[in-house]
Amino acid sequence: MAKIKTSSFVWVRRLSQAVFLLIFLYLFMLTVYHPGNETYGPLKLFFNFDPLAMLTVLLGGHAVAGAFLLSLITIVFTLVLGRWFCGWVCPFGTVHNMFIGIRIAKGKDKIKAGSYSVWQKSKYYILTLVLVCAFFGANLAGWLDPFSFLFRSLGLSVFPLVNAGFEGFFNWMYNVDPLKLSVITEPIFRILRRSFLDFSQPHYFWGMFFGVLFGVIIALNMFRARFWCRYICPLGGLLGIFGKNPTVRIKVDPEKCNGCSLCVIECQTGADPMGEGSWRPSECIFCWNCESVCPVNAITFDFKGQGGEKS
Repeated sequence: MAKIKTSSFVWVRRLSQAVFLLIFLYLFMLTVYHPGNETYGPLKLFFNFDPLAMLTVLLGGHAVAGAFLLSLITIVFTLVLGRWFCGWVCPFGTVHNMFIGIRIAKGKDKIKAGSYSVWQKSKYYILTLVLVCAFFGANLAGWLDPFSFLFRSLGLSVFPLVNAGFEGFFNWMYNVDPLKLSVITEPIFRILRRSFLDFSQPHYFWGMFFGVLFGVIIALNMFRARFWCRYICPLGGLLGIFGKNPTVRIKVDPEKCNGCSLCVIECQTGADPMGEGSWRPSECIFCWNCESVCPVNAITFDFKGQGGEKS
């Protein structure tokens, strides 16, 4: 992987991703400990900003709760700034970001892996399927929306596994205590029990299924960075449609560009940032990696670029 300079935009993006992921995890824990009558409890705040959730509710129930109108904020910003939500807010996208460094492609294969693929249109077909099913009363978004999928994976598989690991470790320390450290570990265990661990080990019928599926999707980042975001995510497809012609656009100085393709290699979503004519705004999540990795500073983003997206 090419070395990325820590530009101000990259640092701000990373901070934004970390903040929203921590908020998601905090609300997830509130949901685990204080489940309400609604399906997602406190986490419903994230869904209120989700345009896909709003559309599926509208198509399925022909009415939208007032809270879902917050998703209009996401749409307005997407019309201006492009598919920024995926790169700066989405907690599931942040999880993928944590694993894209394990990509196994080498040499020219890195350029191919970073470039746009026609198969990336598959998320638009998945989006169409989700919306059609919603119209006929089938809630596929409950399985494929990134917030919903991450919530189900954490709640049904990851959290129970982590809970079992902590329980097993502290119980072993209490019963065996080879180093006589129970005087330290027991207070820690009590604190974790009050603030993080469940009072009884949770078991769920779908736990194994979601655990394997979650692991496979994360592992696919080895072959394509943000595989889910490129090929599967219906919310990403929807935001790509709204953000197809944003005001903020890439600008490449042809006199500076040396054709090294580092920007393509570091592109997380196959947006082809090497040239203004090839750049695909609907795939770009404005991570600013291409600008940061450019050794000759040929790439910038501004409000002055013009023109639609390459078809």
